[in-house]
Amino acid sequence: MLDIAVMYHYVRSQDWKGIVPLEPEIFEKQIDILSKSYEIVSPEVLNKPKGLKPRCVLTFDDGTKDQYTNAFQIMKRKGVPGYFTAMSGPLVDKVIPIFNLVHIVLSLHPDEEIWEELKTTYDVAGVPQLSGIYHYEKDIFRRYNKYALNFFLSQEQTRSFLQEKALKLYGTSENLINQYYVNKSEFLDMKSQGMTIGVHCGHHIPYSGDANKFYEMEIEPCGRFLSNELHITPEWYTPAFGGGEHYKAMFRELEPILRERGYKAGFATTPGKNDGLSHFWLNRYDCIHLPPFGSIED
Repeated sequence: MLDIAVMYHYVRSQDWKGIVPLEPEIFEKQIDILSKSYEIVSPEVLNKPKGLKPRCVLTFDDGTKDQYTNAFQIMKRKGVPGYFTAMSGPLVDKVIPIFNLVHIVLSLHPDEEIWEELKTTYDVAGVPQLSGIYHYEKDIFRRYNKYALNFFLSQEQTRSFLQEKALKLYGTSENLINQYYVNKSEFLDMKSQGMTIGVHCGHHIPYSGDANKFYEMEIEPCGRFLSNELHITPEWYTPAFGGGEHYKAMFRELEPILRERGYKAGFATTPGKNDGLSHFWLNRYDCIHLPPFGSIED
C-alpha cells in the first residue's frame, strides 16, 4: 500500500484567476472521495506503521487567506488534518511576491483592459509573437498579459504596474496583506486544531542553484518565523514553484542541508505515490487530477 499527497493552492470560487482555484464545495467532495480509499493524516504519521488503508496528506501552498476561511473550516468540521505552509515575506518583511500581484490584478480587472494599459505604458509589441507558452489560455489578452508580466517586463516594471493597481483596490499594502494571507493568529488557530504548519518560502523565488545561499535567503527566514512567532520547530518544507526548472539539482543539493537542520521531508510537485518517509522528497498529485477529475487508483 502506497501513500499519496495532494497539492492545493486556492480553495475559492472559480472567478479567481490565480493558480487553478478549487471551489470549496468540490474540495469537500474530494475529502469524502479520498476518505473512502485513504486515511487522511498529518505528515508526522507517514513515519509510523500503516493501518488498514494507505495514507493521504492534504497539502497547501502559499498561505493565502482562503485556506483559512474555506479549506481549514471544512477540514475542522470533518475532523481531518492537513499540512499548511507559511510564506514569511509578506508577514515579516511586508513584501508581496510578484506572482501574487499578478493573480490579484488579473482576477479583478478585465484582461483586455490590462492589455490596453500595458500597451500604452510599455513597449510590448513583441509579446503576441512570444506568448505561445500560454496557448492553453482561451482569452488571447490574458495570454498576452501573463507573458508580459511574468517574462517580458523587468521585475521593477512589473511590480510598479501591478502594485499601483492592487493598492487602488486595497488602499495600503498592509490592508492587502491582512486580507490576502493567513496571519499569525490564524496559523496559531490552525495549529491548535491539529494542523501541521511548515516552511514554504520567504519571497517565493525558485531554486537559484546555490544551495547554501538559497537556504539562507528563502528557507531560514521562514523557519525563523515559525520558530519565533508560532513556536513551531520547522520540520517540513515545500519549495516555491516546486523548485522551478532546476528542481532536480535542488533535490540533490538542498536535501543534505535540510536534513542537517532537522527537516524530515520536502513536498515536491512531481506526481506519484510515496512509501512513508522512505525518500526525503515526496511526490504530490495536483488536486485537479483527483476524482471527479481523474482517478489516482492503481
